[in-house]
Amino acid sequence: MNEKEKQEYLEGYKEAKEKGLPFFPDILFKDAVFALLVFLILVALAYFLGAPLDARADPADSSYTPRPEWYFLFLFQLLKFFPGALEVVGVFVIPTLVILLLFALPFIDRSSRRHFLGRPVVVGVTSLALVGVIFLTVQAVREAPPPEEAVSGDQTAVLYTQNCAPCHGPSISVPTGTNLHAVIAQGKHDEGMPAWNADLTTNEIDALAGFILSPEGSQLFSQNCAACHEAPELVDSDPLELKNALEQGQSYSFHENLDIPQWTETLSKEERTALLNFLVAPDGQRLFAINCAPCHGRSVAFSGEESDLRSIISNGGLHLEMPPWRERLSDTELDTLARYVVDPATVPNGKTLFNQYCSDCHGERIPAAEDVAQARQIIASGGGHETMPVWGDVLTAEQLDALVSYTWDAAKGTPLEVGQQLFAKNCATCHGDFGEGGPNPSRPGDIIPPISTAEFLKTRDDVTLRSIISQGQPNFGMSPFGTSFGGPLEDEEVDAIVAYLRAWEQNPPVEFPPEIKVTTVSLDGAEIYADVCAQCHGPEGQGLVGPSLADPEFQADNTDQDIFNTINKGHEATAMIAWGEILSSEQIQQLVEFIRQLKPIEGQPEPTASPTPSVPSFSKDVLPIFQQSCTMCHGTFGGWDASSYETVMNSGDNAPVVNPGDVEGSLLAQKILGSQTEGSLMPPGGKMSEDKIQTILDWIAAGAPNN
Repeated sequence: MNEKEKQEYLEGYKEAKEKGLPFFPDILFKDAVFALLVFLILVALAYFLGAPLDARADPADSSYTPRPEWYFLFLFQLLKFFPGALEVVGVFVIPTLVILLLFALPFIDRSSRRHFLGRPVVVGVTSLALVGVIFLTVQAVREAPPPEEAVSGDQTAVLYTQNCAPCHGPSISVPTGTNLHAVIAQGKHDEGMPAWNADLTTNEIDALAGFILSPEGSQLFSQNCAACHEAPELVDSDPLELKNALEQGQSYSFHENLDIPQWTETLSKEERTALLNFLVAPDGQRLFAINCAPCHGRSVAFSGEESDLRSIISNGGLHLEMPPWRERLSDTELDTLARYVVDPATVPNGKTLFNQYCSDCHGERIPAAEDVAQARQIIASGGGHETMPVWGDVLTAEQLDALVSYTWDAAKGTPLEVGQQLFAKNCATCHGDFGEGGPNPSRPGDIIPPISTAEFLKTRDDVTLRSIISQGQPNFGMSPFGTSFGGPLEDEEVDAIVAYLRAWEQNPPVEFPPEIKVTTVSLDGAEIYADVCAQCHGPEGQGLVGPSLADPEFQADNTDQDIFNTINKGHEATAMIAWGEILSSEQIQQLVEFIRQLKPIEGQPEPTASPTPSVPSFSKDVLPIFQQSCTMCHGTFGGWDASSYETVMNSGDNAPVVNPGDVEGSLLAQKILGSQTEGSLMPPGGKMSEDKIQTILDWIAAGAPNN
């Protein structure tokens, strides 16, 4: 380039510089292109590398060391130079001054020079700040403390300290036979103890029960087992396996190649017992659920003495009769089941057959057999094949006492079974058999929502449910049921209903309310009476929970106005609510006129202080007995089926087993009484209680109605 061309270029450059470039669209276009390029780079990094995430925040994790992102490390390190009260300088003052300086920079640095050598002050300050940021970042990385290692301690003791010790102190004295799991899960409302089943898992409650009943065992677990196991992990284990693990030590299959001591040498017999009592707490309900329920269901039908029951459990033996499956299964099915029992992993299609025909008694436990031929012979011929373990050798003395006590009580009716019967008798009329709700018989156009959904049960604790049942909800037409408020149920019966409702929470029978056609209460007195009065006073006014309205003495002693006032205002401290808040005056008058037409039932005995017994209901009284005592076998094994009214009346090899109105001629009655000429007593474990037998006999004598 000669001198003339150079001069022309400089003049052109000077002219272009003086003229400049317009912001729109030139500069804006360049900025947009560069911004798009940066955006594409960020998208590529996010897609191919991703953003690393730590585990979910856990406030209880004391081993976690919180650290800021790398681009904030310099500020994090800067705080170390401003301890205590000076922290505000590093957190607020200095960052604020820097931001203000950036805003003021265009006004401070007004030099027209663009080369960095021509702007020494700005370049120097910026370089110094950059060096400071890099230095502080490096120091923050170098001085970062290593993550703390979590120290293994007695986590169950921590659970006790956090949830129980503030009220109960360092230890709790538990009376013999107490169902500690149920107490912790459901609480004790009369003593102000909350229900912990919403805050703790079942295994945590079990571990807590073990700690309370065997604190020494908890300490031994922390010292000897906690390095590999967590307490809730083992409390759901088979007691026999736990005992084998302690006795066999390194010879136990899961302890092979592990550096563990021989527990029989390092722990005394008393210490091993304490450890077992902690892992498998002497809690009868839990011991029954783990060891007995897979074969016996929710309870055992037993009519002997408690000492006899203890002997059976302690000594074990043959107690269950298996039907001869060769009469019901094909040769192919028998072969498949036999091979599945010997080696389940190699016969996947055997699981379906096992679940269909065997799991009701065996549960998930597959019985052992030496070879396929032996297994096939046992399955085909049936008989007393399943040997109950000798629990006296497996369980500790405390565990055996608890198991016998619970089994004995369960044979007389567990709280859940009692609660089911009480619910069917007192609650199902309005709330439905499964708490599904329906039309409110006491409020025209109103729908009772489901009470068995997960949402309902999670948002109402046991204290709330107990209060609703005891005190009622008169504004919604629900009478009080607690004796303290004039109802028919004692506190223990209310608790049983609450326990039954709470049992729905894990597997709610209803998630959405059924579709219901809304109806209104008719002005006809008979329909109003049937909807809102018959539940307590009887369909014919004969009296049930409430007094007989057909009694001539009642009719003579009360005027129409007296009856009207009683319906309108109710009776304090009784289950009779004030219907005047729900029914109109015209509806109450229709009721009065209907009550005046009631006549004593011919042959009805004189009224007494106790309600006149009514005909047992199949769905509410008889079917629950069958479900408890019969359907475990008579529902899947073929033959007589006790699962519904139709099958009860029509199924069985000797059908019909029920002759309506003929108790002596009904095979069912003969079987439960032990007067049969064919077969054996049912249930095979012993006669049912007299109350249950009488209920079934009364139902047959009444014509075996489908009510």
